[in-house]
Amino acid sequence: MTDGSSGSLLPSDTELDLSVPPKPEYVRTVRHTVGALARLHGVPEDVIEDIKLAVSEASTTALAVNAALSTPEPIQVRAWAGTSVMVLEVLDGGPGPAKEILGDPEELDTGDLPFEKALSLPLIRGLVDEVALGPRQGGGSSLRMTVSLQPES
Repeated sequence: MTDGSSGSLLPSDTELDLSVPPKPEYVRTVRHTVGALARLHGVPEDVIEDIKLAVSEASTTALAVNAALSTPEPIQVRAWAGTSVMVLEVLDGGPGPAKEILGDPEELDTGDLPFEKALSLPLIRGLVDEVALGPRQGGGSSLRMTVSLQPES
């Protein structure tokens, strides 16, 4: 699923690759598009709502980062869903995170993150099963979220 070097989804795996301007009105577009992809895969509605909220938070953070750039660039959102998981990735063009974070959401420490990411990450990690924040090839940050689609036993 990942290429090992950038933490990004491989293009052949990506079902959704969306670029939107860094403007608040486009967060709704991202949220509904990701929700539609989840519905296509038969994801339960309560899980879809969590996915939509998580991608909204990540997109809003990326929007703030990208809008502050001297030459604002689009926010990129990628998504892939299989039978057991859905992976969402939101990319921004900012300076990148001070440190990489990945793993079980309960184990993540937001103390060393920039203010805007430290605010959204606790909410996101409460909605998804795994979070990975790291630098993006070419600059910026990649926030990858993994959501289990299998019912807990």
